[in-house]
Amino acid sequence: MQKEYMEYYSNFDEEQRLLSQNITRVEFDTTVNKLNPYIHVGAKLTELGAATGRYSLYYAHKGLEVTAVELVPELVSQLIANSNSKSIDLQVHESNATDVGFIPDDSQDIVLILGPLYHIQSKPEREKVLAEAQRILKVGGIVAIAYISRFFVAGLLAKMSDQLVSADTLNELYEMGIVSTPHVDQFFRTAYFATPTEIEELTTQFQFKVENHIATDGFVRYIGDSINALSESQYQNWLHYHLKTCAEPSLLGSSNHGLAIAKKC
Repeated sequence: MQKEYMEYYSNFDEEQRLLSQNITRVEFDTTVNKLNPYIHVGAKLTELGAATGRYSLYYAHKGLEVTAVELVPELVSQLIANSNSKSIDLQVHESNATDVGFIPDDSQDIVLILGPLYHIQSKPEREKVLAEAQRILKVGGIVAIAYISRFFVAGLLAKMSDQLVSADTLNELYEMGIVSTPHVDQFFRTAYFATPTEIEELTTQFQFKVENHIATDGFVRYIGDSINALSESQYQNWLHYHLKTCAEPSLLGSSNHGLAIAKKC
């Protein structure tokens, strides 16, 4: 499964995904906005699963001391190239988020996990990621955990093809958070889809206290064409509304992405 995952992301432009459409800008803008209260110049931040460095480079540019960890060699190369082209200094490591032994215990102020849990189908492996975040964070440090909601994905499958509306596929998604049918592309076959409750339980299991839990996209994916067609001023109006409402609990499961922000006790 890891090989298939790495093949997918070796040919995937994560940088473009976050910037190319309003519906994906919402994801980035919301994440940054909700992390702002915990960000300060000189803070030590580690991003596990940094991809091409969209968040790592953003925070390094803001004056944080950033360590970026990425598993896929092609993404590591692009991250380094992006760093060099922008003359932004940060540490980059090619490594799995489940084992970052090169980062000292109790040394980080913030840990971002904004992608790894999308593709770790084994519960013990997901727990290793949280255990590493807990280990390297200082007491009072912040972890931000992104996930994809399995409840949103059920609707997405129905929209993609009526062939995917089968008892086996929907039950597998509901019970296990995976989609193994050959009728979906590589992303879905390698993915893990969580529930909001599961993510909160995972954080508390590792002695974190949830500070904020938001529907990162809200319901923009349901009205994607309309959101993408907005002018810049209209987009800002929508974003302002979304930022006021994205912590509404009734939105959590229906949002494509969720984000739990928690403090190490």
